[in-house]
Amino acid sequence: MKKNGHTTKSQKAPAFVARAERAMLRAAQNVRTQNRAHHLPVIVWQNGKVVEQPA
Repeated sequence: MKKNGHTTKSQKAPAFVARAERAMLRAAQNVRTQNRAHHLPVIVWQNGKVVEQPA
């Protein structure tokens, strides 16, 4: 990040951001586990398109 021609360090993200990221990863893992148990595909966004991934 540049400010007045000088490079500065970027600020560290607040703690709640890390907690939110962990919660999203945990939720995604739960969805994959449930879909695998029910033999359902997982729908994901990949390369700008909606894609079905087999269970």
